[in-house]
Amino acid sequence: MVTNTWPHRERPTQGPFVKETVEGLAAHGMRCDVLLIRGYRGLHAYGLGCLAVLALPSDSCYRLVHSHGGETALVARFFRGAPVLASYLGTDILGPKEGSWRDRLKCVVRSRVLRTHSRLMDATTTKTVEMASFLPTRVRERNWVIPDGIDRSRFRPLNRDEARLRLGWPLDEITVISVGRRVAVKRLWLAEQATALAAQDLPRLRWLTISDVRHEDMVLYYNAADCLLHTSASEGSPNVVKEALACDLPVVATPTGDIAELLKGVVPSALCEPRVESLAREVLRCASKRERSNGRELTGHLSLDAVAKRTLECYAALGVSAGKERGSGGLT
Repeated sequence: MVTNTWPHRERPTQGPFVKETVEGLAAHGMRCDVLLIRGYRGLHAYGLGCLAVLALPSDSCYRLVHSHGGETALVARFFRGAPVLASYLGTDILGPKEGSWRDRLKCVVRSRVLRTHSRLMDATTTKTVEMASFLPTRVRERNWVIPDGIDRSRFRPLNRDEARLRLGWPLDEITVISVGRRVAVKRLWLAEQATALAAQDLPRLRWLTISDVRHEDMVLYYNAADCLLHTSASEGSPNVVKEALACDLPVVATPTGDIAELLKGVVPSALCEPRVESLAREVLRCASKRERSNGRELTGHLSLDAVAKRTLECYAALGVSAGKERGSGGLT
């Protein structure tokens, strides 16, 4: 596994979904080593990653190199002794949605380079059919649509008052949360304005942004909250929404990625256009009665086990079977 997102000492909240993917595969007997590219340190990290992959002998124990993230696919492709599978995460190949013209230009160049580079992969995966449509036609023919799974044994309904007491939250307030850092693509300004408007009709309502929280602790926030408001402009298949649904938390979200599919049949929930008034109205409808949703019963197909089986089908198509590989299971 080659990735630039993985929980580690310097960034303990980064990329838990990749770690869970590896754990799901390990449960089926697939041995994995992980090469972490610390891209946040600078472009030189990717150069060092290329050298590390080039240093591996072509007759090494590795039967497959699986990259997570478009930039790390550039690194993984330097290995010539086995098939290379690239899993794209969302914004790496999707076009720009928000930000300054400089940010948009950077995103355009990045996504076009990565889409073109995908032609060199033996196979690819995307989180959604929409993402796959951005790939070159020839690449789409060997693309697998595999969304990330979630740990349903961890993310499950808990007593709301007990969760609030553990977090130190008031029991009587109506709390709407948004999860993520304040970056342009998340459009947290939209969530802030929508909840401020909703609070005019519901004074007990407050809005909180949740970021840099340990992944294992997020279950408390989902269960303590009354609604998740997700206003991102660009996503692949957001695990935040899946985890909230697995905890039966109502979700109000703008349409991107596979959110429309995730919210189909979920009550209460809302798929809403990115307008302050519309979002405020749906937040009031979904949160004011403080009801839980039926989201958990609709997320069984997104368990780590189910997604691992789908991933193993992809591996098998590339000639790799679980239980026959000799990786040490370590992190480099």
